[in-house]
Amino acid sequence: MKIRAVTAQGEAHDRDSDLDHLQQFEVETDRGHRYVVECEEPTVGSPSDRTVTRSDNGQPVGHVHLLGAGMPGATNYRYKRAGALFASGQQSDLCNAVQSLLQ
Repeated sequence: MKIRAVTAQGEAHDRDSDLDHLQQFEVETDRGHRYVVECEEPTVGSPSDRTVTRSDNGQPVGHVHLLGAGMPGATNYRYKRAGALFASGQQSDLCNAVQSLLQ
């Protein structure tokens, strides 16, 4: 499953654009499923925890956490599926971490 589109406040964004500053955005997969990615805290400062939920029913999918938030050049994200005790993996950018979480 791949992310086909990213939107925030009704505007399309490139999946390679800097999404870190957005409080909330929505992704659509190549299978037509939509998910909301929402920052649990202000997008400036640390930590940067995001919750990923299904947009149709609000069911939690998991969380994405920026490792080293607040440090210049921090670009590693750890993702964890809802209900998991341990992190499911790590990616080098936010969009890739969300996509990996959805697979």
